[in-house]
Amino acid sequence: MLNGWALIYLIEQLINIFSKKRHSKNLMETIAYFDASHDMPEEVIAAAGFVPYKILGNVHVSNDPADRYLPAFFCPAARSMLTEALAKTGQWAGIVIAQGCNATNRHHDVWKRHVRTPFLHWFNTPLKDDVPAVRFMKTELWRLVDALYRQFGILVNEAMLADACRESNTIKKKLQVFSGLRMEKDITNREYLEVLVKSMTLPKPEAIKEIDAAIATMKNRGPFPADKIKVLLTGSDVTYPELMEQIDEAGFRVVRDDLSIGERYFATLIPEEENPFEALARYYLSIPKPATKLGLSKRAQYLETALEQSGIRAVISQCLKFCEPYAYDAVLVNNALKEKGCRVLHVEREYTPTPDNQMATRLAAFAEME
Repeated sequence: MLNGWALIYLIEQLINIFSKKRHSKNLMETIAYFDASHDMPEEVIAAAGFVPYKILGNVHVSNDPADRYLPAFFCPAARSMLTEALAKTGQWAGIVIAQGCNATNRHHDVWKRHVRTPFLHWFNTPLKDDVPAVRFMKTELWRLVDALYRQFGILVNEAMLADACRESNTIKKKLQVFSGLRMEKDITNREYLEVLVKSMTLPKPEAIKEIDAAIATMKNRGPFPADKIKVLLTGSDVTYPELMEQIDEAGFRVVRDDLSIGERYFATLIPEEENPFEALARYYLSIPKPATKLGLSKRAQYLETALEQSGIRAVISQCLKFCEPYAYDAVLVNNALKEKGCRVLHVEREYTPTPDNQMATRLAAFAEME
C-alpha cells in the first residue's frame, strides 16, 4: 500500500504525463505579456510550451481604440500596447500583465473589462529586492504556474522550468556577444533594436537563429565609423526604430544602454546551479534597475560602471512624454553622472515616428560639444 509521499509522487508523475501531452498541443500557441519594464518571467510561459510575446505596441497605428478607455495624457506607449491587445487578442491563448509603473498598473482593470481573452493573469512583481521580496517573487511564480495549470491543464515542474531557463540564457549570451560588437563594428542603432525586438517576440528557437545570423553578419561589417560618437542611451524604453535612426543621423551610435528592450534583458544570466524557481526569483530582482523599481543609487551605479567599462563619457537621457517614473529619476541620475564628469543631454520626446526637429537641433548641438 502506498504511503502519503509515494502517493503524492505518483500523482505528480501522472500529471506530468498529462502535461506533456497538452504541452505538445500548445507548443506554438502564444501568451502575450505586458509590462512597463523587464519584469515578466517569460521563462514560465516558455516552460509551459507557449511562445512568450512581449506586447510593444505600434507607433504607426492610431491609439484611438485605447483612447476610448484611457485619457490622452496617459502614457502613449501604454495606450499603444492596449491598442495592440485589442486588435490581436484573438491570436493569443492569453495575456499576462506584470506590475510596472503606477500608471500601467491600472491597466489590469481596463484590460480585464475590455480585452476579450480566455486567460488574463496579474503578475505582482515586488518593488524591492531584499530577502522578503525574493520570497514574494517565488510565491508569484508559483501562482502563475497554478494559473496556467488551472486554465490549460499544464503543470510546469522544475525540469521544464530549468530547460526554459537554459534556453533563455542561451539567448542572453548571444545577445551579449551581439551587443559587444557595437563598440567595434558598424552596427546601426536600428539594427540593434530590431534584433532585441525579435528576441522578445519570436519563438525562442527562431530568435536564436536570427541572433546567430545577425552576429555572423555584423562580424563581417566594417569598423566603427570614424564620424560617429559613441554614446550611452538611458531613460524610457524605445519601442520603435525611427527614434534610434534619428539619434544615428545626428552622429551618435548607441554602444551601451540600460533599456528594458536592451541591456536589461541580457545583462545578467539566470543561475543554473540551483532550484529554477529560486534562481528565477533572484534573477529578476537582481537585473539592472529601471525607474519603475526602488533602487535609484543602484541604477546610477550600473550606468557609471557601464561608462567606465566602455570608456565613453557621452550620455543621452530621453524621457517619453507623460512617463513620470523616468521624468522623476532623470534629475537625480543625470546629476550623478555629471558629477562623475560625464556629458549628459536630456530630452523629452513624443511618441511618434516623425522626426522631431527640436530634438534634432539639440542632438546636433550636443554632437558639436563632443
